[in-house]
Amino acid sequence: MSKNIVLLGASLESDNRGVNALGIGALTLLKYNYKSINPNIITLGPQEKTVEKYIWVDNNKLLVKIHYFNSKTLYFASLTSYRSPSTNKLINIINESDLFYDINEGDSFSDIYGFKRILRHFADANLVLKLNKELVFLPQTIGPFNTLIGKILSKQILSRLNKIYVRDEKFVHNLNQLGLKFTKTIDMAVYMSPSKVDFKVPANTIGLNVNGLMFYNSYKSMEGKYNYYKMFIKELIDSFICEGFSIILIPHTYNQIRPNREDDLEAIKDLKNTVYSQNNNVLYFDKDYDAQQIKYIISQTIFFAGSRMHSCIAALSRSVPTVGLAYSYKFSGTFNMFSCGDHVLNLVNLKKEEIPDFIKKIHAIFNNRADTKSKLLETNNRELLKL
Repeated sequence: MSKNIVLLGASLESDNRGVNALGIGALTLLKYNYKSINPNIITLGPQEKTVEKYIWVDNNKLLVKIHYFNSKTLYFASLTSYRSPSTNKLINIINESDLFYDINEGDSFSDIYGFKRILRHFADANLVLKLNKELVFLPQTIGPFNTLIGKILSKQILSRLNKIYVRDEKFVHNLNQLGLKFTKTIDMAVYMSPSKVDFKVPANTIGLNVNGLMFYNSYKSMEGKYNYYKMFIKELIDSFICEGFSIILIPHTYNQIRPNREDDLEAIKDLKNTVYSQNNNVLYFDKDYDAQQIKYIISQTIFFAGSRMHSCIAALSRSVPTVGLAYSYKFSGTFNMFSCGDHVLNLVNLKKEEIPDFIKKIHAIFNNRADTKSKLLETNNRELLKL
C-alpha cells in the first residue's frame, strides 16, 4: 500500500538548483525506503494552488504534488484555532497523510536569515506536531540561534521531533546539551540521480561554477568580502587554458527569464562576453536546465570547481574530482563526508596577493585527480540511509 508522505521545507521550482537538488534527493531517499509513495510538498507561495511535477528516480518518473499556501493561511493554521476553507484544506492534507519529513531548505532552521524565516519554518513544523503527527528532520544544517526568540522557537520544535538527522557538526554540541539524540549523515542531494540531456561536453573539459552573488559582490552585508573573486576566476580559467584544457562555465542558481542580482548565468555571460568572447575553449550553456540535468552535465567533466555548495555535491556524488571555492563553513563538512576535506579553499576576504597560491593549490589537486577519483568511487559506494 502506498504511503502518503508530506515533505516540508522543500522546493522543486526554485531558481536555486541546490535547493531543488535537496528536495529531489529527499524524495529519492523516501522512495528507496518506502517503495510506493504519494509525495506531497507543502510550501509558501503568493497564490494558493496545487501543482503536479515529475522527477526522475532510477529512470522512473515520480509524481509529486506541490501545495502552495500563503503565509497567512500557514500561520493561522499553526498558531491559532481559526479555521477557513484554506486552513481546512491545509489541515486535511496533513490529516490524510501517513509520514512527515522536514528539510528546512537545508539550512533555514536558524535565525541567521532573520525572524521571518525561522517563524515560517517553526509554523509548518508546529502545525504537524500540533496535529499529533510524528515529524522527522531529514539531514540538514541546524542553527545557529543567536536571538532569544530563535532559541525559544527552535527548542519548542527540536524537543518534540521523532528523529533528527544532521549533515555537519555545526549544532551537534547544542543538541548534546539539550539531551537530544541525532544521527549524522550525508547531504541528501547525493541521492538525486542525473537526467540525461542532449548536451555534449567536449573531452578534457573542466567544469567551473561561477557564483553570481560573489561575482557581483553587491550585497551591503558582504561588502569587501569578494573584491577579488572576479580576478581569481579569470586567472583560474587562464591557468587551465594555457595547459590546453577547455572550461565549461556552469550556473547553479539562475533564472533565464527574470535574473536577479546574484544570478550565476548573468555572471557567466558577463565573463564570457567581456573577456572570452573570441575564445572557443571557454563554453557555457544558457538553457533552463533543472538540477538533475545540470548534474548530468557536471558528471561529464574531468574536474570541477564550484562556488555553490550543491554544484560541488553534484560533482562529488558522481565521483568527479572537485575543489570547493567556499563562501561558507558548510563546504568543509560536506567535503569531509567525501573524504576530501583538504579540497576546500576559503574565498571569504580573498586578497589579491593570495590568488597565485590558491591557483597553485587547485592545480596540485587537479594533478592528483586520478587518486581522488578512485577514493570518490569507493566513498560513493555507501549504504543508503535507512529511515
